[in-house]
Amino acid sequence: MKNIFGILALMVIASIMIAGCVQPAGNQTVTPGTTTPGVTETPMATTTPVTTETSAATETPAATTTTMSTETPMAAATPMGTGTTIATTTTSATNVTETPPAPPVAGGETVSITDNGFVPQTLAVSPGTTVTWTNDAATNETVSATGAAGFFNSGMLQPGDSYNYTFSTEDNYTYQSQESGFVGTIIVTSNTTS
Repeated sequence: MKNIFGILALMVIASIMIAGCVQPAGNQTVTPGTTTPGVTETPMATTTPVTTETSAATETPAATTTTMSTETPMAAATPMGTGTTIATTTTSATNVTETPPAPPVAGGETVSITDNGFVPQTLAVSPGTTVTWTNDAATNETVSATGAAGFFNSGMLQPGDSYNYTFSTEDNYTYQSQESGFVGTIIVTSNTTS
C-alpha cells in the first residue's frame, strides 16, 4: 500500500512540475515597443524526459523504478524581419556618354589612339569636319573634351572601337584619354588647306 501511495505522490508532483512548464496556447512573447512586419509563429516541439527513481523498503525488500516521459509542446513567436536598412549611394555620372563604336566617316579626318598617345596629337580641320578616333592601343581608352570650347565624350573604347564627332564651330578643342592621360588638340579653322 505504501508503494502505491509513493508512486501516486510522485506522479502528482511530476504533473505539477510539467504543468508549470507548459505555456497556454495563444500566449505569445512579443518584444514591447517594436512592431515588426512579417512576424510568423514557429511551433517548436521539445521532449522533456522526467526520470524518477523510487526505492521503498517493505517487509520484502523491493526496488521500484518508474520512468515517465512527456512531450511538452511550446509555441514561440519568431520575428522573420527586423527592418534592416541598407544604405545605398547613388553616384551621378556627369560628362559620360556611352556611344556605340562608329565606323570612320568618309571624307573626314582620323586620329589613331596608340599605346603611346594620339596620332596625330594636333589636327587642324575646317568647320563641319567629322573626326574619327580609332582605338589601336592594346587597352581600353576614351576621348573626352577637356577645354571650354566644346563637349564630347566617347565613353569606353575597347581596342578596335571607333568614335566620331563633327566640329562645326571654329575654336581649339583639347581632349584626353581618361584611361591613359594622353592629350590631343583639334584646331577648327577656315584657314586649313586639304
